[in-house]
Amino acid sequence: MPVNFPVKTEEDDIDDLTAPYNELETFDSIWDGLRWKHIQKRVPICFKKTLYNRYMLANLIYLGYTIGLLVIDFYPGFSASSSDNSTTVEESNDTISILDQPVIMNEYVNRLYIGLAAVNILVAFLYIIAWRGRSWFDVVLIPEYLNHIQAGLYLWSALWYSKQDTLGGYYTIAVHRIELTASCTEICAAIGWMISWYMTYTRTIGRGFTFDDPDTMGYLTTTTNTLIYLVYNIQLNIYPEQYGSNQIYIYADVLGFIGSVYYIFGTLRDENWFWFLPLAGQYGIAAGRIHVETRVLPQFGRPETLITDLCRRRKGKTKDKKENENNVNMDIVTDYF
Repeated sequence: MPVNFPVKTEEDDIDDLTAPYNELETFDSIWDGLRWKHIQKRVPICFKKTLYNRYMLANLIYLGYTIGLLVIDFYPGFSASSSDNSTTVEESNDTISILDQPVIMNEYVNRLYIGLAAVNILVAFLYIIAWRGRSWFDVVLIPEYLNHIQAGLYLWSALWYSKQDTLGGYYTIAVHRIELTASCTEICAAIGWMISWYMTYTRTIGRGFTFDDPDTMGYLTTTTNTLIYLVYNIQLNIYPEQYGSNQIYIYADVLGFIGSVYYIFGTLRDENWFWFLPLAGQYGIAAGRIHVETRVLPQFGRPETLITDLCRRRKGKTKDKKENENNVNMDIVTDYF
């Protein structure tokens, strides 16, 4: 989720009280900041800008998605059916091989997973819409396309949950392989998000690649979440008998929820809700009195780079190489004569 810091330009309204360059008063504490005389004007403006923020809707839906996963993980009613049938499975261990044991599934949970998988596709679509103004062939959209692929794979696997019969059954193994493919795709998307973030992130004082930046924490938790799911799916493909007992994915879901909260904080920070917090970790400094010499930045950070540019550069290099070879051959012929 790339972010933008509001750098002052000629088109900006000088009377915009939400802009950091108009914050000329210093605060010694959070309480002083909350008693700011312009707060009654600032809060409605910030709220209106947040409603039109292209990331807030996607982040809120993603937060609901992660909460849904946690409800499935921790709500006792969703795991009651499997615990009630555990004794039956244990009694049949002597006569049935491990991979022939039945898969205990909750039909209601299966429907919830299908719904959450559909929500995941919606979130992926909203994050692409958030990049409006960029070319569809921009390289920063590659992670978003990968995100669509992994969301579609998880929906595919969720539709097959109800068809699972035994631990070694066709549909059970197929679900494991589909979700492993989805995890591999998702880790590529997570790495791509960090690269696109580096390409488009607007650097300024008090923000950057530090642990007090919500974007940094959001990407760290999201990437760790993806790694845990990758390990989980690798384990299930190697040891399918662990299906149902291996629950390390719960840690991934918790990290996903934490990351979604950080993303919302990052969006609120971009809309200047946190004027009452210390600037760069220090009170007594007014953001509007700090002037940093910097060049005028484009709308989304660095200029866009198209996917097709790679092919054009390769074609251009090949053409230049041929021209150089022709020039060398002509020089040889000239020297000979």
